[in-house]
Amino acid sequence: MRHSHRPRRVAAFVAESVNVRQLQTASEALQRHNRRAVLVSDQHALLRGYNGSAEINFAVAETTENIEPNAYDALVLMEGAAKLAPSATRLAKRFGDAGKPVVALTGSAPLLSEISGNNTGPGENTASAIVEGELYEVTDDDADWKILDAISEKLKAMQDAHQLERAGA
Repeated sequence: MRHSHRPRRVAAFVAESVNVRQLQTASEALQRHNRRAVLVSDQHALLRGYNGSAEINFAVAETTENIEPNAYDALVLMEGAAKLAPSATRLAKRFGDAGKPVVALTGSAPLLSEISGNNTGPGENTASAIVEGELYEVTDDDADWKILDAISEKLKAMQDAHQLERAGA
């Protein structure tokens, strides 16, 4: 698999704490497609995560107030985004308005259901995405991995089409 030299960035919205296992899954799925997760939240801070009994601190790279959606390929709402629902929803809408995919991993899928107007609430093991105004959902034990993999493939197809369009102009 060929990759460009520098990984493309995906904003990963986190709340007060980080689900280490979910962040690891997201990072691995994105890296497979030469993308990297950049932690964003409401404030610059160190956020806590736990791996078993070990506490791990994570640095927030950019605040939601200052983020520029066009600097990222997509937005991923990590588990716990509902704790900061007003901010997460505003950010998701900003990314959607910029034509960027918005992904909600398990634990945050209800936010995208609400944004999309889907009245059937997603299940506990549901991950979802809004791409070009369409809501996609995956309900499975590997839902996070599968939705990130599918959206990464969709992003690649969109970028390839854009490059062909520019080459033909």
